[in-house]
Amino acid sequence: MPGISDNTLTLTRAIKLVFQQTRPALADFLRLFWPTVKTYDTAEIPADNIIVSRKLARYRETGGASNIFAYVPGKGLVYDPPALDESTPITEELARAVTAGLESGAPAQQQILQKVAEIQADHDYIITSAIVKQAVDIMTFGTFQPKGKNGVNIGGVFNYNRDPANTIAAAADPVEQLQAAYDQAKVKGLSGNFIALVGADVLSALETNPDFQEALKLQGLNAGHSRLVGENSVLADIIPGGFKIPGRAARANLIAFDESYEDESGTLVPYMNPKGIIFTSGNAQRVQAYGGVFIVNASNGQARMERGELISDAFWRKDPDSYILRSQSRPVLVPGDIDQIVYAEIT
Repeated sequence: MPGISDNTLTLTRAIKLVFQQTRPALADFLRLFWPTVKTYDTAEIPADNIIVSRKLARYRETGGASNIFAYVPGKGLVYDPPALDESTPITEELARAVTAGLESGAPAQQQILQKVAEIQADHDYIITSAIVKQAVDIMTFGTFQPKGKNGVNIGGVFNYNRDPANTIAAAADPVEQLQAAYDQAKVKGLSGNFIALVGADVLSALETNPDFQEALKLQGLNAGHSRLVGENSVLADIIPGGFKIPGRAARANLIAFDESYEDESGTLVPYMNPKGIIFTSGNAQRVQAYGGVFIVNASNGQARMERGELISDAFWRKDPDSYILRSQSRPVLVPGDIDQIVYAEIT
């Protein structure tokens, strides 16, 4: 399984407060599948999509003219990332409440600082969760629609125009679906470092599939039994070192993703369809791009566009008094080639 680093991804910037911390464990998903991070101090993000030819160079006869190769120019695109924006007020009531982890008699300022740290950690988690949801949607559907309160659409849909053939029709056999996903990925020029990201139901179906178990035995892998590693991560590496795709001259890493988020009704919803297979490569280029966030300094009224993955600032209101911590992010996840992601389902 490709390495998942534990490096610090988030440096939150604030007018009054500055914190540095790592993102929650859920960010492992982003580190693996969207490892490149770029931040901008502009509202819009330019991106160029260059098409690489897969044709062969042609030989010519001695003394003959050079072959004419038609260059296909790329496309210049501009993305306007959607804004994630969460704020939490520390009111008089909340300030007087006992802070978890501190003694009830701890100094008031210490309690407030602890609450601020915990609120920011909550913001970090829910914003990271929203970015992971964006990532999974893009990898599943080839599109992403930002949602606001009560599921209302915010702005237009981000459509990366994935080839409809990259969505494999649902079928019962998980091995056949893996084969179909691999075959389509090869059609699109994907090669090397293959990853099959599967939902919980797909993993269960594979573990009871005789063809899959026989393939593991032929490879000498744990006498046909998968072995779970990486339990401390949201991504579970099912077969260390990867496995040979039955019936295909290729190996892939089998990774399970079975995390859920809580919707506005309080219902747990899986990020990934439990019956889904996302087939791609760790070599495929995918970028987390973050647009600039507009910030006004409360102390002097000066405005600026701030760059970063997560921007936090603090301000206050009088009568009744409240101290408000706000966190913002403007992420858009950009695949270098959306057709290097194939999606399949089992019934």
